[in-house]
Amino acid sequence: MALRVFLSAALASLVVVGCPVTEPPGRARTPLAGLTTVPAVARVELASDIGARPAKAAKRRPRRSREQPLSRADSTSADGALDVEFVRAPSEAFAALPLHEDLIPGRILGALSKETVVRTEPRPNARKLGFLRQGALVRRDPEAAGHDGCAGGWYRVAPEGYVCVGKTATLDPNHPILQLTDRRPDRASALPYLYGRARYPTPPLYTRLPTLNEQALIELDLVAQRRRTRWFTAWEDAPLSEVPALLERGERIPRPFGYPVLERDFVSGSALPETGFAFLHLYEHEGRRWGLTTDLSLVPLDRVEPVQPSAFHGIQLSKETPLPVVFVRSKGAYLYRGDPRKAGLSIERPLEHREAVAITGTKVRLAEASYLETRSGHWIVDQNLMRVDPMRTSPSWAKGDRTWIEVSILQQSLVAYQGTEPVYATLVSTGIGGLGDPKETHATVRGTFLIHTKHVTATMNNEEVGDEFDLRDVPYVQYFQDGYAFHAAYWHDAFGTPRSHGCINLSPMDARWLFHWTGPAVPPAWHSSLSLAEGTLVYIHP
Repeated sequence: MALRVFLSAALASLVVVGCPVTEPPGRARTPLAGLTTVPAVARVELASDIGARPAKAAKRRPRRSREQPLSRADSTSADGALDVEFVRAPSEAFAALPLHEDLIPGRILGALSKETVVRTEPRPNARKLGFLRQGALVRRDPEAAGHDGCAGGWYRVAPEGYVCVGKTATLDPNHPILQLTDRRPDRASALPYLYGRARYPTPPLYTRLPTLNEQALIELDLVAQRRRTRWFTAWEDAPLSEVPALLERGERIPRPFGYPVLERDFVSGSALPETGFAFLHLYEHEGRRWGLTTDLSLVPLDRVEPVQPSAFHGIQLSKETPLPVVFVRSKGAYLYRGDPRKAGLSIERPLEHREAVAITGTKVRLAEASYLETRSGHWIVDQNLMRVDPMRTSPSWAKGDRTWIEVSILQQSLVAYQGTEPVYATLVSTGIGGLGDPKETHATVRGTFLIHTKHVTATMNNEEVGDEFDLRDVPYVQYFQDGYAFHAAYWHDAFGTPRSHGCINLSPMDARWLFHWTGPAVPPAWHSSLSLAEGTLVYIHP
């Protein structure tokens, strides 16, 4: 099958698209034990770091470089693998990744924009490698590599590429924007930030901490709101940060480069009814709790509901746990012990809704029901199950260690492969248009593609009347065709059922796993990565 891949310059920097359809959260199940985590942080040495600190080495498959390595003798081993050390990151919602341990005073570059571009060469028209986001701190070479189209100079950064210092980047680690955005996304967590969704009436978006009189001026129902939320304790246990001096002084939050200039003094507008927020910090001020969003707005938390993400996830596959597997689609199924062909069966335990169970393929048909044997030696009734079987024939691209993903729209399933070996299986939510024409309906596009652009988070919104939403920082976004992407959905828990505007929704745990497994890799401290050559193949079929 011919590989169809499209990558336009506009799409390469796309971070706003309307994919998801909103839905109230459903019941989440308890996570299964034994899910293998993927290291979220890798340290990579700059060539100019040699001698600055002891070298550390642990091997992984290299991120295929688009240019000459920083130091072939020192940054690669004999077999060509890039020497790195994996560091397990904390999983708490507000935990910052331990990247700053690698920063050397006088060798720091900080991002000041939502999209601080990293380029392959020190010139303005060089190809984009990816983006940093405001608040990101990366190691850099001590001196600029050049000043072509960049008065502040192009600096080489870890692990590769060049950034122009100026409106979108700074060498001053104490810059006010860096101080406010020091919390980095936690890529070891299912949700990289602490999230909330707008309640009704929706919150205003303040540009500084307002006084009580200013709140009353904007929030005409403020007295009633305080009375309504007197016992609203949803954010009571969330950790609070110290209010920065800039906000204590009543100053307006500085605007990162690329954001619209605000005309009003202390408020920029109000959130849509279907708005999701990601928070960097929570503060207490004037007897009220406030959240600082990733786009540097302040919202009163009594008008925001905390997000409780789905705990659903798929199953890790191996030689010991291969396909086939089944996902339980009912809420009253049981796992049985015994032998249905002999003395009968007794209940071992209840099976949870959408629980993944590896089976042997042995089926016993009796008068009252059919039973499937599990790899644990138990039995389940062959009813209300979604079954994922091994491939009958291998596609042409399933060679060696190549990573690729198979998505079935009718089954609402996803299987990740390395060569011919399945490594992960789960349920997804594709477009509500089913097998319709993606140009006419909210159907998911079908065919073969490559993942070409990945964002740790990206905003997705829609302004169609009657279907408005504004979902900030949708986690683990991976574009493979036009505006179609894999991404986590923190606003619903209906995986296994079509729910989206065309994108492929995954549970946050599955989305995180897939994001770290696929190419192109997103380096530590970066927010996005762009590469067709390194992209994992995607095959979507009915």
